[in-house]
Amino acid sequence: MILAALALAAAPAATPDAAIAAIYAPFRQADMRDAAWERPIFTPRLKALIARWRAVTPTDEVDDLSDFDWLCQCQDWDAGGLGERITARRVLAPARRLITVRLGKAPGRRETLRFLLERSGRRWLVDDMFASGFRGGLRASLIWTTAADIGLRKQT
Repeated sequence: MILAALALAAAPAATPDAAIAAIYAPFRQADMRDAAWERPIFTPRLKALIARWRAVTPTDEVDDLSDFDWLCQCQDWDAGGLGERITARRVLAPARRLITVRLGKAPGRRETLRFLLERSGRRWLVDDMFASGFRGGLRASLIWTTAADIGLRKQT
């Protein structure tokens, strides 16, 4: 079971549904430790924003994006207790899809996330995400949080 989850997470996501399955496969492992921003699931454009944010993230405190997992919108989860279900698929362009995912985190606790996926070669990658933890989406939140973190540096 763990080997299957690892293989799924490492495999190129040839379809949008496979990309979503690969995003959530590591959550089925008890020892999953990678932060969302370290995973190879983002487009180059989003990776550049993440790199800019990480370059100014405070080391002595958490900021608006570093105190929770972006993909589950939670701080902790029970391996195997997280279940995702695709509830909508929308074609925006030949290489762009908006996928809505209903995430069950615990009995009675659910979260709806929307993933803007973009095809890059044979893979589908996350170009933006919309969820309760992001103001205006992940991309916008990265820009705002980076600016706030730079402001904190200037104050010290």
